[in-house]
Amino acid sequence: MTEVRLREWRPDDSSAITAILDDPNVLRWSDIAQIGAERWVADQREGRRGPSMAVCESTSDRIVGKVQLKLPGRASAATTCAAISPDDHPVGELSYWVLPDARGRGVAAAAAAAMLDIAREMTDVHTVVLDIETDNLASIRVAERVGAIRREPSRVQNDRAGVPRTLAVFIVAV
Repeated sequence: MTEVRLREWRPDDSSAITAILDDPNVLRWSDIAQIGAERWVADQREGRRGPSMAVCESTSDRIVGKVQLKLPGRASAATTCAAISPDDHPVGELSYWVLPDARGRGVAAAAAAAMLDIAREMTDVHTVVLDIETDNLASIRVAERVGAIRREPSRVQNDRAGVPRTLAVFIVAV
């Protein structure tokens, strides 16, 4: 697996992530375009929903993506959908994206695995959900690489534009 390094977000990181503003797949779910990269980085630094980390190349500070663990009670409806069983609780949620020029190298899987290692050190998370559009094969492969198991039923959620999207629910125990 590719090696990456997770680090805290810094105030000046906003310029490093502007390429993601052109990615419609990320913008479907993220508020980064609405609030701007600077405000988005500030929000990530606050960590109100849970730890959010900049994903960097293993040998430099060059940002190649983002990974976040949304804590129970601060995550999406995926953590309480019909695919989640009572034994899964408390449930967190893993989200991630990779800048276009870093895709196809295993960055997302490495970042997800590193954040799951952090989740394993927490006492308030038993399982983590990965909520993935059913046609996002790259992200489905990430879920499989980190040991997540697909659960049924899938769920439907409106994206930021109000378009209904079918989402596969993957669960990984931590």
